[in-house]
Amino acid sequence: MTNLIPVVLLLLFLAHLVGFSILGLKRREWYYLALVITFALLTAAFATLLIAPQAQIGGVALHQMLRYFGWAAAAVSISWTVMRLIRHRRGD
Repeated sequence: MTNLIPVVLLLLFLAHLVGFSILGLKRREWYYLALVITFALLTAAFATLLIAPQAQIGGVALHQMLRYFGWAAAAVSISWTVMRLIRHRRGD
Protein backbone atom coordinates (compact mmCIF):
# COMPACT_ATOMS: atom_id res chain seq x y z
CA MET A 1 0.00 0.00 0.00
CA THR A 2 2.84 2.43 0.73
CA ASN A 3 4.07 2.20 -2.87
CA LEU A 4 0.60 2.88 -4.28
CA ILE A 5 0.77 6.66 -3.91
CA PRO A 6 4.13 7.05 -5.72
CA VAL A 7 2.85 4.78 -8.52
CA VAL A 8 -0.34 6.82 -8.90
CA LEU A 9 1.65 10.08 -8.90
CA LEU A 10 4.11 8.67 -11.44
CA LEU A 11 1.25 7.75 -13.78
CA LEU A 12 -0.45 11.10 -13.23
CA PHE A 13 2.71 13.11 -13.92
CA LEU A 14 3.55 10.92 -16.92
CA ALA A 15 0.09 11.51 -18.41
CA HIS A 16 0.53 15.26 -17.98
CA LEU A 17 4.02 15.09 -19.50
CA VAL A 18 2.71 13.33 -22.60
CA GLY A 19 -0.30 15.62 -22.93
CA PHE A 20 1.62 18.89 -22.55
CA SER A 21 4.40 17.63 -24.83
CA ILE A 22 1.86 17.00 -27.58
CA LEU A 23 0.19 20.38 -27.02
CA GLY A 24 3.54 22.15 -26.98
CA LEU A 25 4.62 20.55 -30.25
CA LYS A 26 1.28 21.30 -31.91
CA ARG A 27 0.98 24.90 -30.73
CA ARG A 28 4.70 25.76 -30.73
CA GLU A 29 4.42 28.06 -27.72
CA TRP A 30 7.23 28.58 -25.17
CA TYR A 31 4.66 28.46 -22.40
CA TYR A 32 4.49 24.67 -22.68
CA LEU A 33 8.22 24.27 -22.16
CA ALA A 34 7.91 25.08 -18.45
CA LEU A 35 5.07 22.57 -18.13
CA VAL A 36 7.00 19.85 -19.94
CA ILE A 37 10.11 20.44 -17.82
CA THR A 38 8.02 20.44 -14.63
CA PHE A 39 6.29 17.17 -15.40
CA ALA A 40 9.47 15.57 -16.75
CA LEU A 41 11.26 16.32 -13.48
CA LEU A 42 8.35 15.12 -11.35
CA THR A 43 7.98 11.96 -13.44
CA ALA A 44 11.72 11.31 -13.11
CA ALA A 45 11.54 11.93 -9.36
CA PHE A 46 8.85 9.33 -8.77
CA ALA A 47 10.35 6.85 -11.22
CA THR A 48 13.65 7.16 -9.35
CA LEU A 49 11.86 6.78 -6.01
CA LEU A 50 10.32 3.51 -7.21
CA ILE A 51 13.26 2.09 -9.18
CA ALA A 52 16.35 3.31 -7.34
CA PRO A 53 15.38 4.98 -4.05
CA GLN A 54 18.94 4.60 -2.71
CA ALA A 55 20.51 6.66 -5.56
CA GLN A 56 22.24 9.76 -4.21
CA ILE A 57 24.11 12.79 -5.48
CA GLY A 58 26.29 14.56 -2.94
CA GLY A 59 24.60 12.79 -0.06
CA VAL A 60 21.11 13.84 -1.18
CA ALA A 61 18.61 11.31 -2.50
CA LEU A 62 18.29 11.70 -6.27
CA HIS A 63 14.49 11.45 -6.19
CA GLN A 64 14.39 14.25 -3.61
CA MET A 65 16.69 16.47 -5.67
CA LEU A 66 14.58 15.91 -8.80
CA ARG A 67 11.45 16.76 -6.82
CA TYR A 68 12.99 20.03 -5.60
CA PHE A 69 13.89 20.98 -9.17
CA GLY A 70 10.36 20.00 -10.20
CA TRP A 71 8.94 22.36 -7.58
CA ALA A 72 11.13 25.19 -8.88
CA ALA A 73 9.98 24.51 -12.44
CA ALA A 74 6.38 24.41 -11.21
CA ALA A 75 6.82 27.86 -9.65
CA VAL A 76 7.96 29.21 -13.03
CA SER A 77 5.13 27.42 -14.81
CA ILE A 78 2.50 28.75 -12.40
CA SER A 79 3.90 32.27 -12.77
CA TRP A 80 3.69 32.04 -16.56
CA THR A 81 0.13 30.72 -16.31
CA VAL A 82 -0.95 33.61 -14.08
CA MET A 83 0.71 36.13 -16.38
CA ARG A 84 -1.01 34.58 -19.43
CA LEU A 85 -4.39 34.75 -17.70
CA ILE A 86 -3.86 38.40 -16.74
CA ARG A 87 -2.82 39.32 -20.30
CA HIS A 88 -5.76 37.37 -21.73
CA ARG A 89 -8.25 39.16 -19.48
CA ARG A 90 -6.79 42.55 -20.40
CA GLY A 91 -7.02 41.66 -24.07
CA ASP A 92 -3.29 42.03 -24.77
